[in-house]
Amino acid sequence: MSPAWSLSASADHVPATERTLLRGAISAGGPAEPSWIVLDTCHRVELYGFGERPAAAGGMLLREGRPAVVHLLRVAAGLESAVVGEDEILHQVREAHRLTLAAARRDNRLHRLFEVAIATGRKARAGRTATGAGLAERAIAWLGERSDLAGHPVLVAGAGRMGSALAHAAADAGAQVTVASRSAAKARRLARVYDGEGIDLAEAAGRARRSAAVAIALGGEWRDLTGPVTGLPPIADISAPSAVPASVRSALNGGFLSIDDLFQGDRPVPTAYIEQAERIVAAKADEYLAWLEGRA
Repeated sequence: MSPAWSLSASADHVPATERTLLRGAISAGGPAEPSWIVLDTCHRVELYGFGERPAAAGGMLLREGRPAVVHLLRVAAGLESAVVGEDEILHQVREAHRLTLAAARRDNRLHRLFEVAIATGRKARAGRTATGAGLAERAIAWLGERSDLAGHPVLVAGAGRMGSALAHAAADAGAQVTVASRSAAKARRLARVYDGEGIDLAEAAGRARRSAAVAIALGGEWRDLTGPVTGLPPIADISAPSAVPASVRSALNGGFLSIDDLFQGDRPVPTAYIEQAERIVAAKADEYLAWLEGRA
């Protein structure tokens, strides 16, 4: 019986620009095989399956058999995340699985693997003590080291899950929060939670220079953020790929933080969580592989 396999490009060995190309190559390949599941997050592009693999997988790390199974379980448990044990990755694993459930033909071995991964992620987090700050909190903390946020305007571009997390972290830092989105109505809904203002991205580009800091989580480039870079405050962009145009990023020097910078930065390691999660991963991997062997 063919083993499980995974192809991975993550921030620890593939830069964001190359991961963007790999995303495009996977999308250009048309509908995925029913025995493939794509996991696409801010820090990684991964493909999981059984049997035949894609012909073109340049730059992606191949794992087969138990290493592939263990890798997915570690990802779901947050052991491969920039912030160990963070919750967003478990949502992303669950969403990747959900998107393939409606396939007319599907490989039940792969769906079972993702079900086990989701269960592993839940069990690893059950009963844990508070973990370190998440990506949004760390991005806002980085901005706070470069600009006084308390009582000052902070612009948050993005009103999705990560944009909401940025807005919450900025409000916790005492900032006056303005939320921007491609949909001004969506921005206003989120901004009301923090007694702030909601605007569209075109208006926000002009507001950026009047803000103490800018935090970004957008799906796509912020094309309105152009013109002279002079006067821009520090910018933390946790979009993947980066939403800030390359010309702006390169001119900001030390005033720009990317999602990959967060992955590579020094951070305290929650040792107790890691040890417990690794035990759960090993046990769940054994459980899944025994199930798989029983089907042979």
